[in-house]
Amino acid sequence: MSIVLLCLSCATALLCRYTIRDVGFVFIGDPLVHVVDDDTVERFDGVSFSLPAGSATDGGVARRALAQELLGATALVLVLPGAEQEAILASARAAADDLNAMSRQGRLARALTLPIQIQLLDAAADPVAAFAMGWQKGGPAGAVVLYGRGRLAGRPLFGAFADREALLDQLTMVADSCECDRPRDWLHTRHLDLPWDRAMRRRAVDSLGFDPHSPSIAAEMKRILQRGPRGTVDEVASTRLQSDPVIGYEEIVMQPLGSASGVSDSAAAPQVRFGSGLFWLCIALAIVALIGVALHVMSSEAA
Repeated sequence: MSIVLLCLSCATALLCRYTIRDVGFVFIGDPLVHVVDDDTVERFDGVSFSLPAGSATDGGVARRALAQELLGATALVLVLPGAEQEAILASARAAADDLNAMSRQGRLARALTLPIQIQLLDAAADPVAAFAMGWQKGGPAGAVVLYGRGRLAGRPLFGAFADREALLDQLTMVADSCECDRPRDWLHTRHLDLPWDRAMRRRAVDSLGFDPHSPSIAAEMKRILQRGPRGTVDEVASTRLQSDPVIGYEEIVMQPLGSASGVSDSAAAPQVRFGSGLFWLCIALAIVALIGVALHVMSSEAA
């Protein structure tokens, strides 16, 4: 029995320590918008936006509440208002239910321990966030999956593209182990700036079990991430030749925010992938089973 327990302990240790959600608290990427002056912000694609009078460039109370929600969630589906927002809210709830069911059935690299949150964005309270996501007043409703310190799990989805399958695909990505076989496209996705002070950092340490600001944690994650496939970036990323601290130089092709093109990957039915950690766990369990059979045979022969 002691041999079996030892083998199981070694197999468990082979699982990746961090999820993609965890990585989103350490590496957050480039921002979606930057502040030009007190009245203007500019999106990464060069489009400018003049803030309504009295609006805060940092999103104020609404953005801080969003940051607090993300600390206690696996991911957050932010629904952008519009005529079809109720249908998109229903799709978000269905996608969250699907992911929780996959977790209960053992179809994820690891079981979920935190909920999937769903919120309707108040565009009047945080017009900068709405602009950053590509939302337009009078345009279609949409949805964005956020995780970590405001990182996007994929391109904002609008109208019919914000369906159950597309949202589930993005949610599944966040729930994945960072040692999985998924291409590292998500490393290049941008983030929505969130308030982050000492109190938030302390809460993050308590929630995550590690300090996301620690250089040793960042170095450990880089070593893990270097093992994965490179992939082809087609999410909300910059158009410049950029240097990534993990996988080096990549030339990024931009797809405009809210564009209907290039969303076929997100709309496709999600594939359940086993991480390499899970693969080695299965190998270890097979070895344990073989050892058990051999011991049983030996004891039978001895008898």
